[in-house]
Amino acid sequence: MTIQTGHSGVALFMSLDLAGSTAFKAQAAGDYESPEWLEVFEAFFREVPLIMMGQVGTALEDEDDIPHIGVWKVIGDEIVFIAYPRTEREAELLLMAFYRTVVLYDKKMFERWPLRIKGCCWAAQISRRNRAIEIHEVVGGDSEGVYLDYLGPDVDTGFRLAACVGRGQVIVSTNLVHLVSESDRGTGIRFHYVGRKLLKGVYKGRPYPLFLMSMPDLMPATWEWEAEEDPGLVELRRDQPMSPKEICSMLDKVELYLNRTCHAGIEKLEFQGDSEGPTG
Repeated sequence: MTIQTGHSGVALFMSLDLAGSTAFKAQAAGDYESPEWLEVFEAFFREVPLIMMGQVGTALEDEDDIPHIGVWKVIGDEIVFIAYPRTEREAELLLMAFYRTVVLYDKKMFERWPLRIKGCCWAAQISRRNRAIEIHEVVGGDSEGVYLDYLGPDVDTGFRLAACVGRGQVIVSTNLVHLVSESDRGTGIRFHYVGRKLLKGVYKGRPYPLFLMSMPDLMPATWEWEAEEDPGLVELRRDQPMSPKEICSMLDKVELYLNRTCHAGIEKLEFQGDSEGPTG
């Protein structure tokens, strides 16, 4: 294993997870030769990458080229994509493509089986704070058999954050929320503040602000008989997103406080323009 310090830029992580899959497997066990749940998971792992790439192609159809994107990890019933946006605009377009993938596939999945999809998108600056590592012993990476992995506090944040999102919803890391809110390009991306929560190992033990994403032309399904205690469902039904100005004011104060009092090392995302993203 080689630790690489030369890779730089922004890595965008996008996770789709099946909600309620454990209970579904138990209920649809079938026989051991061909369990009834197998069809569901075969469809999930086959269809999600195709839908994701279709949405990315549509979102970036007016761009000169498309940044590198692929499957980074498969963890149980979760697919994690990774992309290397070179500009703020590419990051926003990829976020939109991911959001549409989650919401559309959530509806498609629920039409066929009693399962839902939930999504989490987060970003990490690959520099001093977060690092890329090359694992040469793992076959199945690039053509030379090198697997590129990522380590760091901002990489870990996403996996903590993913546990805070409900069915049919998309949760977004604060650095991406801040980025989109500051640019305010009129893309239709909106954010709903749903409170704050302590995430183990994140923000030096201080609570982390939670933001759900929505777009007015494609809202997540919020079934009336879902558990009302889910703050995400309640907020999405209210459909009163927080203004970009309010979000920036909040997150500026949060970052200033944490960096000054806790030395949290929170940094703005910096893109590489037209340069190439990290490669193995």
